[in-house]
Amino acid sequence: MAEQAITQEQLFLPLLHFMADHGGEIDRQKDDLLNALADRLGLTDEERDRVTEGGRNQWQSTVEYSRLKLLAVYDAIDEDSPRGTWRLTDRGWTIVKSPPAEMEEYFREWWEQRETERPAGTLPPPSRPSGLPSARLENMTQGLTREVTEELRVKRNGELARALREEYKYRCQLCDLSLPSCPRIPIADERYYVEVHHLEGLAEIATRHEHGQLSDSEYVNLTSWHNVIVVCPYHHMLVHHHHPPIEFVRGELVFRTADRATAFPIVERLEAHLAPLVGGGEEG
Repeated sequence: MAEQAITQEQLFLPLLHFMADHGGEIDRQKDDLLNALADRLGLTDEERDRVTEGGRNQWQSTVEYSRLKLLAVYDAIDEDSPRGTWRLTDRGWTIVKSPPAEMEEYFREWWEQRETERPAGTLPPPSRPSGLPSARLENMTQGLTREVTEELRVKRNGELARALREEYKYRCQLCDLSLPSCPRIPIADERYYVEVHHLEGLAEIATRHEHGQLSDSEYVNLTSWHNVIVVCPYHHMLVHHHHPPIEFVRGELVFRTADRATAFPIVERLEAHLAPLVGGGEEG
């Protein structure tokens, strides 16, 4: 039997933090737990497809048994939650914030080995989230899956988009609130309607794929929080449809036309947001 990519014990912290990042509750099927968690850990397709001597999928077994141990040994997962739902208990939330020493050691052992021996072409494993918005968002993906046949198909969920909206408190990053030329749209729960804009979008990625020019780093960039900003409907349509075209200049944190006659700077920005993308490419 092939060696496990990660043991049940080493998975304790990543699984608990993954649940915490999803609000403390996961629908086992709806949230596509296995693939999204494997994406976060940087597991290869081969590691996800390994089977046990009994013919079971090894990765699926590891996740299931890790969940059972967290329930039985640590009381971290609610045994009374509805079938198919994995929910953190109060004890689980406490462990997320302050893990037991042995749980920290399990994860540290795996992290150090993975960093040293990780397969070629995979991303560095995430360190344990620090609780800072930048750390949480850095470790999130949009659950992107890729299928390359005759064309490129990309699926994304909304976790990163929702998290970024929350961190920006539903404010457009291009709106100068001291100059209310574009009124905000109030919605429920004292929030405002905002959207997200991908600085490097799916259309551009698909075009590069068709010409055989797509690198692995471009897939990484597409799922990064540094490739997404929060915008109001007005500014979202403006950056998409303005003529002449507006491009984002990452080094200046501004959208502008090529002749510099029109420019819209980023006026709201979390610390560390919009860092350079993998590979050093820059728009504009």
